[in-house]
Amino acid sequence: MKKKQLRQVKKISVLVVFFILALVVGHTVYNKYFRQFNSFGDGGYSDKYFVRGIDLSHHNPIIDWLAAAEQNISFAYLKATEGVKHEDRNYKYNYKQAKEANIKVGAYHFFSFGASGREQAAHFIRTAKCGAGDLIPAIDVEHSPVNVYSADTTYLLNVTRELRVLESELFEHYGVHPIIYTNKDCYKLYVKNVLPDNPVWICNLHEEPSDSDVPNWVIWQFSHKGKLNGVDGDVDLNYFRFSFDDLAKYVLP
Repeated sequence: MKKKQLRQVKKISVLVVFFILALVVGHTVYNKYFRQFNSFGDGGYSDKYFVRGIDLSHHNPIIDWLAAAEQNISFAYLKATEGVKHEDRNYKYNYKQAKEANIKVGAYHFFSFGASGREQAAHFIRTAKCGAGDLIPAIDVEHSPVNVYSADTTYLLNVTRELRVLESELFEHYGVHPIIYTNKDCYKLYVKNVLPDNPVWICNLHEEPSDSDVPNWVIWQFSHKGKLNGVDGDVDLNYFRFSFDDLAKYVLP
């Protein structure tokens, strides 16, 4: 083979290798940061996680709970409260309908970063219908437009102090440690070193949760744009990590 032809072959080989590497890197980046799931069938995880759930607030449409049950929805978390005054307007209706559809139901409180943990706990306890057989209470810890990310040490100490008070008050009232809903960033900031033993309900819209990141996760919220029959709009979709029998460990006595 002539030297010129050899150089061309080498150049083509380099381009092919580069192209393959670009595809591999692109696929990895897409899966990690951009891939979205819209149903329990996406990603093949329904073969691994059999216990399906949804979560709702007033931001979601009113749903047909019987239709949800027919699609093997086994549990639902409903927003009950936020801060020290707000009560979700759809909570009572959704709670009643979910119970009638024999779906295991729980309530969550959206944590306000600037409010008293004790007052938030009292508000949730007054409002939420957490009875025997219901899922353990949940605390939603995530940033919002009014709870901006901050690396300020004083700010972080104040937030985690009130979060710890809220968790402690709920534990004292219900006799169980609440599950903490959060994402990877907020987990590292507010939960990991503050409430290390609480079960975690982790939001990750692009990939399966990792034990190395969140070792005590028990629920995976994998979609904000889920589609279900009987729902005229989007709904959040979740997998429970363990078996149906294990779900009983996360209900109130």
